[in-house]
Amino acid sequence: MRAFRRVAFLCMLGFSVSACSGSGGNSNSVGGSNGTGGSNSVGGSNGTGGSNGTGGSSTGGSNGTGGSNGSGGSNSTGGSNGTGGSNGTGGNNTTGGSRATGGTSSAGGTTGKPYRGVANSPCTERTNLKVSWYYNWMQSADAPCSSPSVGGEFVPMIWGHTGAEQTASGITSAIAAFVTRGNKYVLGFNEPDNTGQSNIPAATALSLWPSFNNSSVIVGSPATQANTSGTAWQSTFWAGVNAAPTTLRADFIAMHWYGWNAGSCDATAATLEAYIKQVEAIAGNRPIWLTEWGCLNNSDNGSATVTQAHIAGAVTMFAKHPRLERYAWYPWADSAHALNNSDGSLTTLGQYYAALPAYK
Repeated sequence: MRAFRRVAFLCMLGFSVSACSGSGGNSNSVGGSNGTGGSNSVGGSNGTGGSNGTGGSSTGGSNGTGGSNGSGGSNSTGGSNGTGGSNGTGGNNTTGGSRATGGTSSAGGTTGKPYRGVANSPCTERTNLKVSWYYNWMQSADAPCSSPSVGGEFVPMIWGHTGAEQTASGITSAIAAFVTRGNKYVLGFNEPDNTGQSNIPAATALSLWPSFNNSSVIVGSPATQANTSGTAWQSTFWAGVNAAPTTLRADFIAMHWYGWNAGSCDATAATLEAYIKQVEAIAGNRPIWLTEWGCLNNSDNGSATVTQAHIAGAVTMFAKHPRLERYAWYPWADSAHALNNSDGSLTTLGQYYAALPAYK
């Protein structure tokens, strides 16, 4: 699909086979499963992209109709990363992790804490979308703007590739580099429950997690799929973290959600809200970031109108969940999801998304 131009480009450059292969999604309770997934009470998530610590980018799984989702290109030096946007302050949550409460940031005449973001997207696209933050599954910004007040605050990720990103020393070193650059947040492993993504057992993640414990950054948890395997992985991980909150800090919960089956991307966002409530039930009362969100497979029947109605309902619903501090749309599954045209200009859906509040 045209929306996957970044993936095709990476594959032509000879990046890893996993960057060009599919992984599974899952079905939700409204019926039917995609080609590879199990079932889930609130809707499944497909695998998404990431990059390794040295800049090689890999991308994630395909949706149930076979279209791969994409991630951005990488570059070993990363260019300049965003240092603006919000910064973590504030007291501890009930389990000892520090809350991500945000500083003040401005873009386009607005102020407050970064709120509306996007997964990946180069500078021109982010600028037109007027997002307040973004990430690209990598440790460095591969498509930076001259100022984070233009293209949004960059948030680095320890994706969890084999190699340095699965060693204690490699993680410690990477996070020290983030601090030196001025990054205030770090995201943890990408879909560790997913064999097509970082694929890290919860016990292994817990053994590596003390390496994230740098007091100068706010640490986001691994984001799992929104399905049975993801829920099981979370249960083990959070039991371990909450049992040792001093050494195992996870300051906010990162989550993914994709509607898969017909009706799951409803105009009231009830199915998405059900999963948010499930995440809110994780002990600790932590802030939540919805770092990947979209309508895939048959959830919107390929209709940008249905997708826009779902986004509108979701943003209204988010206001009832103050712990949800940030969200980011995943924009490249198909034309019904695209926020930008190939030249970076906004689609009709992108115009709507760009008009939503970027800060709160």
